[in-house]
Parts: sequence; C-alpha cells; structure tokens
Amino acid sequence: MKRIILIVDDDRLSLSTAQNLLGDMYKVVAVNSGKQAYKYLERHTPDLILLDINMPEIGGFEVMARLQTDPRWKKIPVIFLTADRSSETEVECFRVGACDFITKPFEPQIMLSRIKSTLELDSYRKDLQRRLDEKTREMERITIQAIMTVANTVDAKDDYTKGHSMRVAAYSELMAQRLGWSEEEIQNIYYVAMLHDVGKIGVPDAVLNKPFKLTDLEFRLIQGHTTMGAEILKDFKMFPNVNVGAKYHHERYDGKGYPEGLKAESIPLVARIIALVDSYDAMTSNRVYRRRLSDDIVMKELEKGKGSQWDPDLVDIFLELIKEGALEKQWMQEEDMASPIFDSEKILGVTMGSESVLDAPTDYLTGVLSKRKGENEIKASLREIGGCLMILDLDHFKRINQRHGHLAGDYALKMTADVLREVCSKDIVCRTGGDEFLLFAEGMRSRDAAVVKVNEILEAFEKKQEEADVLKETKLSIGISLSGVDGYEYEVLYQRADKALYHVKQNENVRYGFYQSTGMVHTPEQSKNDLDTVINLIRQRHEHHGAFQVDYGEFAHIYEFVTRISERNQQKTQLLLFTLFSSDGSDIRLERMETAMQCMEQAICKSLRGVDVGTRYSSSQFLVVLMGAERENIRVVTDRIIQNYFKLYGGKDITVTFDVADY
Repeated sequence: MKRIILIVDDDRLSLSTAQNLLGDMYKVVAVNSGKQAYKYLERHTPDLILLDINMPEIGGFEVMARLQTDPRWKKIPVIFLTADRSSETEVECFRVGACDFITKPFEPQIMLSRIKSTLELDSYRKDLQRRLDEKTREMERITIQAIMTVANTVDAKDDYTKGHSMRVAAYSELMAQRLGWSEEEIQNIYYVAMLHDVGKIGVPDAVLNKPFKLTDLEFRLIQGHTTMGAEILKDFKMFPNVNVGAKYHHERYDGKGYPEGLKAESIPLVARIIALVDSYDAMTSNRVYRRRLSDDIVMKELEKGKGSQWDPDLVDIFLELIKEGALEKQWMQEEDMASPIFDSEKILGVTMGSESVLDAPTDYLTGVLSKRKGENEIKASLREIGGCLMILDLDHFKRINQRHGHLAGDYALKMTADVLREVCSKDIVCRTGGDEFLLFAEGMRSRDAAVVKVNEILEAFEKKQEEADVLKETKLSIGISLSGVDGYEYEVLYQRADKALYHVKQNENVRYGFYQSTGMVHTPEQSKNDLDTVINLIRQRHEHHGAFQVDYGEFAHIYEFVTRISERNQQKTQLLLFTLFSSDGSDIRLERMETAMQCMEQAICKSLRGVDVGTRYSSSQFLVVLMGAERENIRVVTDRIIQNYFKLYGGKDITVTFDVADY
C-alpha cells in the first residue's frame, strides 16, 4: 500500500510539481491552505506532511503549532517547503518541530531522498514506539500481578483474611466511581487499596492470629504496620502516592487514629475511603476472635461512627451502595479475575496454610483445578463413565528456575495451564504440584482418540513457546493410561500413566507414550526368559546387518558389547543378567526402582574387572559380560555384586536375582 503524503501550499505550480514528482511512489493529496489541511486531517491521517511556510491567512508555522498541540496529529512527520534559504529560517523550522525542510525550487533527487529518509526514520520511530508500548504493557501486567501476589501473601498470614485486600480494592474502586473520579484515578485507588496492608508482612503471625487481648507491645507491633507499609512503598513510582493508603488508613476523622493523629480533611481522601471500606470488610468477615456481623449491625455501626471514626459524607455514599447490593456485585466481578501468575511463597518465603491451599477448589498459581478437587472429580468420573488419564510434565523445569528465577518458572507454569484450558476446555485438568498436571478426558477409551488429543496439546504448546521465550527452554512430556485397558481405579491408572511418562522422559525424541504392561519385570522366571532372548539374538547375529532392534532404545548397545569382545578374544564369555523385583510381588513406583537400579550400577562397577562390561537391559535389569571367567568363579562375582547392592540400597522392598549363560 502506498504511503500518503499531504502537501499544503498556496502555489499551484509547487503543488503540481510535487504531485508529478511523487505520484508514482506515493499517494499524494494536495491542498492550498491551512484551513483545507485541517479539514482533511479531521478525517484522514497521512504518513507525511509537506508544509509551505509562507501562506496567506494561516502561515506554515501557525499550522505547525496547531499540529503540535493536537494529540491526533502531533506525531505526523512534517517537512517544511520554503524559498527562504537563510540559516534563521532553517533553525526556526527545527525549533517548531519539523523533521526537515526542502528549498524551492525543488531539486527532484534531493526532495525524493529527504522524503524517503524522513519516512524511514518515522517507521523506525513507530516500530520502537510499538515495542516500547508492548514492553510497557508487559511491565504493567507483571507489576499488577506482583501487586496481587503481595496482597495475597499478606492475606495468607491470617487465615481469617483471605481475599481481604482484593475486596477492599474492589469496594474502594466502586466508591471512586460514585465520586465521579477519572478512570486513571479509579485505577490508582484500586492498587493503592490492594497494598494498604503490605506492612503486615513485618508483623509476626502469632500476633495477627492471637485470639485473646493483645499486650501493649503486641498492639504497637500491629500499629507499626502502617509506617512499615509506607516505608516499603515509598519508592514505588508506577502509581502516585501509593504509600498514602498504607500509612494513613487507620487515621480517624476525629483525630484519634494512628500513626500521626491526622484529623478530618487533613487525612488524604484516598486514605479516608480505604479506612471506611477496610472497616466494613473487617466487620463482615469472620475473625479469629468473633463471627462476622450481620448487615443490620454493620449499618448501625457505620451510622454510629459518622464524623468520629469515618468521613460522614463518605459513610452516606457507602450506605447507599450497601442498600443497593452494589458491593456484593462488585466483589463477584473481582472473583472472576485470573489467579496471580507468581508464586508468593517463592517470592517472599512465606508458607501458606497448607490446609487452606489443599481445600481450595482451584490451584492458586495457575487457575486450573487443585490437586484434591481434580482427583475427586476424576475418581467420580471413572466410576460413572471412564476415560483417558494423562500425566503432563515440563522437562528441564528446574533449569528455568535456576537460570531465570522462580518468577519465570511460575510464568511457564501459568502459560502451560493456559494451553490446557484452551485445548481441553471440556476435560478435567488439575495441577498436582511442581511442574506436573493431570488431564482426564471423559469417555475416551481408544488410543487413536488419545493421540489426536495429545497432538492438539503439543501443537498449542509449540505455539505458546513462540510467544513466551522462557517456554523454549522446556518440553512437554505426556504419559497415558486408558481406563478398562490399563485398570479401573484412579490409583492404578495414575501409577501406570506415571510409568509411561518415565519411559517417555528417557527418550529425548519422544513426547508421549502409553502404558506398556511388559515394561517392568516382576518375577525371576521372566528374567530367565529375557536372558534366553539375548542369547538367541547374539547367536543369530550373522543374519543381522548393523545393530539389532529390541524393545528399549538402550538395548542397542548390547549387541556391540558382546560381539566385539567375543570375536576379539578366544576365551569363554559369560553373560549375567541381574534382575530387580519386588520382594512381596507388589507394584513398585518407577522412582524407587530407578534408585535401586542406580545402586545396582554402582555395585557392578565396584565389583567388575577392567575387561568386563555391562549395560542396562531394561528399567529393572542389568546385563554383564564377563571375559574368561570360569563357571565356578561366577558365584564369587555375583555374591560380591549382590552384597554391594544391598549395602548401597539399604532397603528390603526390592531384591535381586541373576541368571548366567555361556557364550
């Protein structure tokens, strides 16, 4: 699309010359006066204005002054046209805000060059402004989320004040609207109110939650949260006077408040509003020392405190809001807001009450269902319908926290949850903790359907990676189990999806996998069969070209180990297959088996000679090749390995057996 150039000049020859010169490259609009220029600009926005200085009625400098004062036009680049070549005129052109000037009569190449340069510079400016605006919006979003996180952290110190800061912010916002404040002022008081109690971070929990009368020292600690909050917020510049609400929200209209005993109008209006709505929320919430008060009692208390505790005019407005039911509607809107993206426990080192977090219906960080709520819904669905269970895990998540901090890690989790909400809106999705999510697709019983769902998730995740750089450092791994096929109870399906996930994470190129019932060895009889399989594969090696294919990727090394050693040495080779299995026949979690396997590897490495080799055969088996060992000496080697294993492992739940074959 051609760029639009508006030419303003009372000289018809100049207009005609400019149109002929520029018409092939640009869309040229010509007007012969300042008034016509204003009319055109009311309806259109050109990319560049060529403006003559000397015109009757309204001169070029006067037009420029008007352009500079109107926010619609002030960023349009302007080049002056003039026959005056004096240095004073040149200086004045730049002083009033022009990007350049072109002297008359026009030199075609100079004119085209200067217009091109000006438009290119303006494009760069717009691009930089766009990027700056994007960064500003991102910083505002992060700042706002951080404010919400801090507010939630403060509220979490007192089990009875959950949501207090958000409610006070919502009520303050509503009061500001009724007072006819500007949109910017309304937004400002919202965040000032959100942080009004930030100073409580420095008050011991035992004092905040004390069910009995406070001592003088404890009361002074409580009072100190106002000045402490003001000190914390004094350098916060994003919202003006943000520390005012924190410092003065406990001042009283009669001057008997704290910390400075301000009276009436000397108390900032923002603080007077917050003081009123803060008291209202305190009265209508359950506290450690009493149950919430009824609406009738609350309204009587507000009437009683008019002119003494609170600004009487503000109380009248607030009472009207209560009678209209406006406060309840406002708070319901606030509850619909997204959960904070940052983990307040990680930011400030505050431990939330574990019971309240567990009992919450949604995960406070990501907004999906909480672990307890999600598991309960999945169990109920399994009893009635059945379906497909998926465990989703972010690979290398710990690396994100280590490199970029926990804020970035929390952001990655939030973005992952957004993907799951987008793709799986009809499914049950919950976060089970850390970087793990659960997805249950009701009624899904086939692998084909599960693969379609998984591919949708992975595709959406890849798109999200393009939007968020931090996600590019991780991958999504998915383990899958199907009800009916892999079990019926939630615990069984979870364990089997977990096993599938384990095998997925062992292979960097695989993103998802289904539970395989043959993926774990449970009995010594199975171990002997596995060793016979290895022997047959080795004996039939001449029928193979290259490495043979077996069930697990790590088995590919076995063929090379055995054939290389047996062909190089004319000594008898012994194959030992060590197998780990449950002592009582029960299922073993993959993490526990992996620990045992690591101990087995260490035991074998400590016990073997330099000429012996070994490799993993499966997730619970280790294959050892002994060169030149006599059959009668095998027992000595195996006893040493087994003894070292039990010393390293220490447990009795996973025992070990071995099988021997000559080659």
